[in-house]
Amino acid sequence: MPKANDADHIEHSLDDAAVTPPNANETRGRAIQQQEHNRGYWETLTKDPWLLFWIGVMLWTLIVRGFENQSSSSVISITEFKRRFGTKDESGAYFIATNWQSALNGGSNAAAIFGAWAASYFADIFGTKPVLLTACAINIVSVGIEYATTSIEMFFGGKVANFIAIGAFQNLCTAYVADISPLAIRASVIGFCNLSQCIGPFISAIMSYYTSSWDNDWSWKSIVCAQWGFAVIAFVGQIFMPESPVFLVRKGKIEAAQKVLGRLYSESHDAEGHFERIKLTLEEAETQKSATYLECFRGTNLRRTLIAMLVFSAEPMSGLGFVSNYGSLMYQYLGIGDRQSFLIQIGAQILSISGAIFSVFVSDFWGRRPMFIAGCISLTILLLCMGISGSVNTTAGITASVGFYTMYNFVFNAGVGSNVYAIAGEVPTSILRTKTLAVAISSEQAIYTMWSFVSPYIFNPGYGNLKAKIGFVFGGFMLGYIVLAFFFVPETRLRTYEELDELFMNKVPTRQFRGYVTVAERRAAEAYNVEHKILDAEREDV
Repeated sequence: MPKANDADHIEHSLDDAAVTPPNANETRGRAIQQQEHNRGYWETLTKDPWLLFWIGVMLWTLIVRGFENQSSSSVISITEFKRRFGTKDESGAYFIATNWQSALNGGSNAAAIFGAWAASYFADIFGTKPVLLTACAINIVSVGIEYATTSIEMFFGGKVANFIAIGAFQNLCTAYVADISPLAIRASVIGFCNLSQCIGPFISAIMSYYTSSWDNDWSWKSIVCAQWGFAVIAFVGQIFMPESPVFLVRKGKIEAAQKVLGRLYSESHDAEGHFERIKLTLEEAETQKSATYLECFRGTNLRRTLIAMLVFSAEPMSGLGFVSNYGSLMYQYLGIGDRQSFLIQIGAQILSISGAIFSVFVSDFWGRRPMFIAGCISLTILLLCMGISGSVNTTAGITASVGFYTMYNFVFNAGVGSNVYAIAGEVPTSILRTKTLAVAISSEQAIYTMWSFVSPYIFNPGYGNLKAKIGFVFGGFMLGYIVLAFFFVPETRLRTYEELDELFMNKVPTRQFRGYVTVAERRAAEAYNVEHKILDAEREDV
């Protein structure tokens, strides 16, 4: 707890409030914070349907990222695509050259870095809505380039352009959802950012299974152009989407911010309270006006940025890029037929969705920190088991490798996958959220880029030929992440952004986050009591 004689953290008692009444607007803002603490999960989930609807629009937009990631793996595994853009091996079979496999995935990840940074920069100037609309337009055009491609180089160009938009989606959609999510369900709805990216691969896997046996270009073009269905709906949704109220308050557009909050919340009293809550959070943040990238690495913001980078980097270091980009090829290298490999991929994506759903409904009750640490431990065990089974060159060993490789999808999304978005979305201060996420996503994509170039040479026949033994590589890295998560990843469950600002500014140790009582909590409780006494008095007068 804060020291009693700390001048910056003086507790205002109700008796003091009677002598020197707090500002009515400030009281309302703090009362809303306590109200969010008091509301239960299901009450919050059903309270404001329009708020959930606009969160849903953002989540729909994110489906494109997962679909495009999975389609990259599926398309280069389809016979007609390989025949059209690949080369022959010694046996006469067509394949996409290893250097192009690396380029398609590595170039895409590099483009996502640029998209995330550009989006955060322009969103701070123009707002979230216009930047997302621009990204949606780029997404639609780039899908057209991939669809009409006549060479592997043209396909590469379309994919790079697409991932610029996808980098913007990943950053701004996550930040927007984190900004407006109610406290009681915040991990659930932010976790849906990961679930959305599991839905796309599931649909892509189903399409690949049915189209891979076609003997014409539609076997792969149908997968590419299916993205238009998601992209166009997302574009229409973004046209009507409310601007981020946090951005509007920061820019001093008070009436516009109040109007937006009125669209999000069912009750005007809640809308007014949340407006005051946003003002309080921005006023008491360590960084109040400057929103440069440099601020992400100054003062206590450095710690927050490093935590966001840590959890996001756990995704590629656990082997996610390898599993998502080379899933079908890995099954084929383990001796599974082309069509059967696509069928197994469908099962793998069902497991991904199941794991994400499990995490969405558990993390708000158990907490982000234990879910993330448990996820790292589970992935370590699974990957090492996969490496061991891959070392046994028998039918049973291959079967076990396929099983472990497929179960990865559930284990990853149940622990690490969904909670990465919750932790990284909640940890930054409100003013620096998009920029902190841009830095974290960029570090993630940089590691993805590295693995995209390295992985084919590690597991492809003719090079490292590790196949399932690659589990030893990623399992070893995850051992380190267990230790890092234990010492550096804090619990953010049921913490308002003002409380989190205070915890970081007070340099509270990681393992004390859960039980630490903040001044913001006590002020919120007092304001809540004061406001309700006033309301009760008004009812008695009536």
